[in-house]
Amino acid sequence: MGIIHVLPETVANKIAAGEVIERPASIVKELVENSLDAGATSIDISIRSGGKSLIRVSDDGCGMVDEDAELAFQRHATSKITSADDLDRILSFGFRGEALPSIAAVSRMKLVTRTKGKSAGTEVVIEGGKTLSVKPSPCRDGTIAEVRDLFFNTPARRKFLKTDSTELGHILDVVSNLAFANLGIHFSLKSSEKTLLELPPAQTLLERAAVIWGDESSHELIEIDGDGTDIRVWGIIGKPRMARANRSGQIFFVNRRWVKAASLSYALMDGYHGLLMGGQYPMAVIFIDVNPERVDVNVHPTKQEVRISKESEIKSLVYRTVMERLQQETDLAPVSRIPQDFTLPRPPDSRETSYLDFKSGIPVAPDALKMAEPSAMKLAEEESGLTQPIVFRDQLRITKVLGQIHHTFIVAETEEGMIIIDQHAAHERVMFEALLRDIQSGSPKRQGLLMDEILELHPKQQEIVKAAWPMLTQLGFEIEKFGENSLVIRSYPAALEDDDPIACLKMFLEEKEEGKLRTTIDNLQEEAAALIACKRQSVKAHDPLTPAGMRALLERLAHTENPFNCPHGRPTFFKYSFFDLEKQFKRK
Repeated sequence: MGIIHVLPETVANKIAAGEVIERPASIVKELVENSLDAGATSIDISIRSGGKSLIRVSDDGCGMVDEDAELAFQRHATSKITSADDLDRILSFGFRGEALPSIAAVSRMKLVTRTKGKSAGTEVVIEGGKTLSVKPSPCRDGTIAEVRDLFFNTPARRKFLKTDSTELGHILDVVSNLAFANLGIHFSLKSSEKTLLELPPAQTLLERAAVIWGDESSHELIEIDGDGTDIRVWGIIGKPRMARANRSGQIFFVNRRWVKAASLSYALMDGYHGLLMGGQYPMAVIFIDVNPERVDVNVHPTKQEVRISKESEIKSLVYRTVMERLQQETDLAPVSRIPQDFTLPRPPDSRETSYLDFKSGIPVAPDALKMAEPSAMKLAEEESGLTQPIVFRDQLRITKVLGQIHHTFIVAETEEGMIIIDQHAAHERVMFEALLRDIQSGSPKRQGLLMDEILELHPKQQEIVKAAWPMLTQLGFEIEKFGENSLVIRSYPAALEDDDPIACLKMFLEEKEEGKLRTTIDNLQEEAAALIACKRQSVKAHDPLTPAGMRALLERLAHTENPFNCPHGRPTFFKYSFFDLEKQFKRK
């Protein structure tokens, strides 16, 4: 006698439910998407105990006739497809009813529905997958799906649910995210009769975001729109100062279907290259419109993971669209390849500007940066022309440099209020762009060593050097193999001046080994330039600067490609409007 047998339907349904129903939020998603497919214009969600004891989704959609209401709880019953060919062009959120058997298998469920024009509707009651009753109901047009006591018959799964507040948080995310893709729909969410979300129909994504994320956030959002071959990428992205500590603020839709897509998140992050610190993630709501024949939505039972043919094209378009849109913003231009004709402003004399001049801030010896006598300071202030405004991207005008705070931050007055500048981050930006320009010129300035230096490498570092050799040469290092495990360094970038080139090269290898540096050549150039700009003997925190030195630093910062962030993504300054100051002092 054989050992293989067909499982009872109730057991099979519970197994299938485990694939579709991960938590209460999964049920909310399936039921709301059913309501959207039914053409609803208003969807009300009510829950209790984080959805564990009750989930009720009520809509004003098309409803179902009595035979469909009962048939919808059978496996593989659907109104969305009739043949295998339909799977190649799915535009609905789901196949009407295919989630209902899974939900009903692990809960006590009731469905009340009526189509327009019918005198009565239908009520279906199912418990643990077993139909208890099907009868007429004097209900309104539309559908009400009620799910109680989730996992009552599978206690092992119920104990894995999180606290009520955690499960509620997931439900809030589901409703908010689906609301972004359906602006014309009214959504409401209540928990124990307390209204948590009330989302009236919106005209634009920015309008919807203002309700979900708050009015203030809407001023920090930017609309994007980019086209490719049979692809469109559009939506809203947040300015860098809106960044979060996780990816929870990143929402992606493919043909209006909310999806989880790590690859799209990486493409989004690349678009912000140089604008964010490590551990920061931009907020975004991004829609991908693509030929449905290129999308397979059946790779996961929840249909929240999709497979897209030629996905690299989409990732590239997301990256370009985000990067180019950010470049248009006058107050947050991202780091990109510095144009060949880009030049930093020359000091007002005819001699060549050395990297040492960038440290001093004016074309004099570095000692001029140190705190001078009051009379000398006054003279320097007069000579530096402090009445001339320093203009940042036609968006910010510094009218007066006021001084330093703890020899670390520069305070300056603007037409709108004031700014506080991190002098080290500002000088990093100036140095970084000068170094990158030097690298990309093809003829980097080198400085020879009095005696060759030997650097010992372990095997992994040898592979790193091998891959990075062309970039290190472009940077200005002259290195040669020396035996099996060593390098000899004969010259190094002139920008390092008196710094230890061996220590700098070791630091580069260690950070690359730890995965802190990117792998592509272009980005590796940027990261190496950023590392040198940070670690060399530049203006640091606690360095006292003269008024002329402070002004010179700000002038050079204002002429950089991105004056608003250091190469590592840290802000170079914060600005405060006069109105903000008045509010702080209760004058407004």
